[in-house]
Amino acid sequence: MVEDIRIPVTVGGVTFSNPFYVASGPTTKSVRQLLRIEETGWAAASIKLSIDPAPYINRKPRYSLFKDRDALAFTAEKRLTFQEGLRLVEQAKPKLRSLLLMANMTYAGDAGPEGWVNMARRFEEAGADIIELNMCCPNMSYNLEMTSGGSQTASRQTGASMGQQADIAAEIVSAIKEEISIPLFVKLTPEGGQIARVAQRLYAAGADAVGGTGNRLGMPPIDLDDPGRAFYHLQEEISMGCYCSGWLKPLAQRDTYEISKVCGQDAPIMAAGGIRNWRDAVEMVLCGGTLLGVCAETLISGYDIVRPMIAGLDQYMRDHGYTDLTQMRGLVVPQVRTAADVTLHTGYARIREPNLSAPCKSACPIHVPVQAYVRKVAERDFRAAWDLITAAPLQEVCALVCSHPCEDACIRGDYDSPVKIREIKRFVLDYGRDRGWTPNWAAARDNGRRAAVVGAGPRGLACAVELRRAGYAVTVFEAEEEAGGMLRYGLPESGGQRQVLKDTVRQLERWGIHFVFDRRIENARELRDQGFDAVAAALGAGPAREGGTGGEDALTLLSRLSRG
Repeated sequence: MVEDIRIPVTVGGVTFSNPFYVASGPTTKSVRQLLRIEETGWAAASIKLSIDPAPYINRKPRYSLFKDRDALAFTAEKRLTFQEGLRLVEQAKPKLRSLLLMANMTYAGDAGPEGWVNMARRFEEAGADIIELNMCCPNMSYNLEMTSGGSQTASRQTGASMGQQADIAAEIVSAIKEEISIPLFVKLTPEGGQIARVAQRLYAAGADAVGGTGNRLGMPPIDLDDPGRAFYHLQEEISMGCYCSGWLKPLAQRDTYEISKVCGQDAPIMAAGGIRNWRDAVEMVLCGGTLLGVCAETLISGYDIVRPMIAGLDQYMRDHGYTDLTQMRGLVVPQVRTAADVTLHTGYARIREPNLSAPCKSACPIHVPVQAYVRKVAERDFRAAWDLITAAPLQEVCALVCSHPCEDACIRGDYDSPVKIREIKRFVLDYGRDRGWTPNWAAARDNGRRAAVVGAGPRGLACAVELRRAGYAVTVFEAEEEAGGMLRYGLPESGGQRQVLKDTVRQLERWGIHFVFDRRIENARELRDQGFDAVAAALGAGPAREGGTGGEDALTLLSRLSRG
């Protein structure tokens, strides 16, 4: 059982039963939530941010889950007052058996470091196991500064603004460490790009662990018809939001890696951002994480997500021979190379999943492997490209009259213009025709049987090719004077498709398919009597049912026009 799995981690003299803790947020603001967190197996929880004095921005947030970018985002934030935070710790601690409590706190008054020290002392007296300084939240003074372009500032810089000022943050850490006996953690902002340098100063000042929130302030989806309107429900105007959840993982891993790289692999790091399963957890540990914080995913999926995380991490360690988390922590850090140092190999893109179809192939009604033959053309292997194309029948015709949905689906069109797929196909087919190439199916071994195809329209011609591929001696019977069906008699002449049809028939005859024109077949029995082992009927649409409206028989008109 998960309850029996222990992956102990010791930081600042305090031992966690496993590396997972619920990071500060809306799922850590009540005793009921903290009890549920303990019940589901988390090692620790960081209570909802407490701020003193009462914050200048303290509003109920508006949340939204943006599936198109795999993100959870929110505007504004409702925080606990100092007294509410103290009361939460005092009420929860006697009811908890093993859950470690972190007091997440920010001071926003005029007393400077002493104000921070006072809050830390009071939280320790209330029963907190760890003090966690919040120097990360982007929805405080940093929101004002960023959104206003610097024209607005708060009377006191807090959260993400504070976390970018190494000197001030280090002074606060040093002052608190002199006055408390429990571990001191600091949660920093990645905004400003200096998280590792600030962390270095804080470790030197005495911080027991430093980490990042991962969260970034970002723009929401924009209403293209009303750009100033909020995307968030129950909010009027557009505003920046605090972005978290899955999209954040690569950036949070980078923050963790950077702190480890600059501060050393022995520096304890609280890694948070984008962790949703045990694989994410393993990756974060490999990037240097010591403790693993999860917030957004508890909002999305609930507290129970920690059970498979613990079990998965434990199994991974067993499978790889690790008995302690320190044995795998930061293993990737010394392996990461700069762009100047990585080894690059010449060659072509590698198809990692050959069973998946490119959009162009999926869009093709007969699924010609577009991406494959275009690649062969790029490699100047024109014969291989020709073989790929001619594996499907009637490609010479398709290269002229097809509406090329493959080009509509081509993702290159999202950047400039689609690849000219149909023109590439025409080139390859002309290239092969001029050299007299024969498709692979034409060399099929005879199976000793005869097959008749009734109808030489597109379906009949395609059927003839497939039967020849299977080894049959094929004869195609057509009531009209020429092959092609609707392609010949229903479409206006454009681009020379009639000549292409004639050339196609001559090629098919050369490749072993026999044609009989001006021959109407009334029933299959006469073909059986002629010794055919199989008969395929490809009769086309046939006469339409009359609706009684004048001029409705357009096919007859088109047929007459095409005959001159």
